[in-house]
Amino acid sequence: MSQAGQPTVMMQGIETPVASVDPEAFFRNTRRLLYPMQSITPIAGLGSSNPTQLRQTGIIAGLEIRVTGTLVFGGTITGTIMSWRWPYNLIKACKVSANGQANLINCNGGQLKARGVMQPDSQDRGVTRVVNDVTGVDQGTLSLAAEDWGTSTTNLLGPNRTVPAIGTYTVDLSFFVPLAFDSKTLLGAIYAQTAATALSLDIDWETQANLVTLGGSATLTNPATTLNYQVNGIVYSIPNVGGKFVVPDLSAFHSMISTRTSALGQGDNEFILPGTGIGRQLMRVFYSVYTGTAPGAPLAMNAANFGQQAWRYGGNDTPELVQNGQQLRYLNERLFNSDIGRNWGYGCWDFANEWAFRDSVDEGTTSDLRLLINLVASPTTPYLEVCQETIFAAPVGA
Repeated sequence: MSQAGQPTVMMQGIETPVASVDPEAFFRNTRRLLYPMQSITPIAGLGSSNPTQLRQTGIIAGLEIRVTGTLVFGGTITGTIMSWRWPYNLIKACKVSANGQANLINCNGGQLKARGVMQPDSQDRGVTRVVNDVTGVDQGTLSLAAEDWGTSTTNLLGPNRTVPAIGTYTVDLSFFVPLAFDSKTLLGAIYAQTAATALSLDIDWETQANLVTLGGSATLTNPATTLNYQVNGIVYSIPNVGGKFVVPDLSAFHSMISTRTSALGQGDNEFILPGTGIGRQLMRVFYSVYTGTAPGAPLAMNAANFGQQAWRYGGNDTPELVQNGQQLRYLNERLFNSDIGRNWGYGCWDFANEWAFRDSVDEGTTSDLRLLINLVASPTTPYLEVCQETIFAAPVGA
């Protein structure tokens, strides 16, 4: 019983007022809401973190993080260059904890953007940016047309882009954090309509050294005074139908977890996916390899850089294997209508885009689940970033 004497049940591991699981009635009567979770706030500073307490209302399906403001360069700009971590890995880590699940989401901004174009009907065709000092790049940018990677009159910023001149560059970036696996079934959405819920978002910002190299006497005004962020929530109301509250199926959590390793070499590399176990379904896993002087550059997903790519389990069971990175790049572009391997070097094994749950991998029956990543050449100070997207059972289902 609750303190007010109202009967309660356990849902997603927390005590909640009695509600009936009735997806049909819920979707017929709910209303989608969009409102600020965090008003416009200065970032804590590069290399620092901003914590945000999320509102305890309704059923939260997702969050939009918007970063706006300016980068102000002065002094002598010669030799100043943005790294490959700019702009999207400005968010070094986006961490969401909910209902007893720490780090339900824990990945970087680039992985959030890559996951965004992996959804059906998403694409980034024709969004023109400057990438690697090449103008007019309009495929595989992962960008929204409304975004601004940094503009000062006719001068533009971009990944591995030489800063063309001193000045004030406007920045406007948008990241979507998917708490629910999809917006139709709301599988994995967070039940927030109770005081027992604990919902938090932490944003870790990348360091200045990993975002930009300042040449000579160039200066960059402290971004903590020029950049802001805000958070909006996509929330669904809990309707009362026939005298009872109804909710969708909230028996599962949706998770995106990133892992990083530097244990890579020329030839075959097998990376065992951490955190696998009974009750978990792997929906997709995607990865990129960076090499060179820190923070490095992503290796384009092609045949020149990557040999055989596959996923395996058990002794040597290999359900899917492609001969080289170019073949995986083709596969991904057909699935996502985005060339995710061109600029950012992403490769993805997707088990959900065409037929979710028919093709998903049951981690309870696939021991030693791992990636095979063959590198054609010997990498220089490499590191691998892997992001797993899973659905797993809540401690106590609805």
